[in-house]
Amino acid sequence: MSRENVEIVRRVLDAANRRDTMGTLDLYDPALVWDHTRGPLRELMGGGQVYHGHDGLRRWFQEVYEAWDDLEAHIVEMIDGGDLVISVIDYRGRGRVSGVQVEMTRMAGLWTVREGKVVRAAWFRTAEEALEAMGRQE
Repeated sequence: MSRENVEIVRRVLDAANRRDTMGTLDLYDPALVWDHTRGPLRELMGGGQVYHGHDGLRRWFQEVYEAWDDLEAHIVEMIDGGDLVISVIDYRGRGRVSGVQVEMTRMAGLWTVREGKVVRAAWFRTAEEALEAMGRQE
């Protein structure tokens, strides 16, 4: 099942790159926890938050779409931990208002996947931080 979980995370990231909110929501559990309290986007978007459920995720996407043009995730590495998956990602984007190009390299998401749905995603500055968090959750 763990290889399938890696593919689910890959599909989530691909759908997000296409700005396919509905396709993305189909991959998330309705009781999702989306944690941006430790990731690098928190400073760029005015502070980190935890979003809950599909409504929270829709709010997150709305905030991202309002702030960024052309924000795209490039997968560097996927680490298979069974129900836990780490995605190491380079993000590139351009601020919608400022027009400034931004690149965030090697940030990491720690995804918890159960029964084919993402139930939790937490973002970190580095893969090392995500690996440390993964060890605490196993």
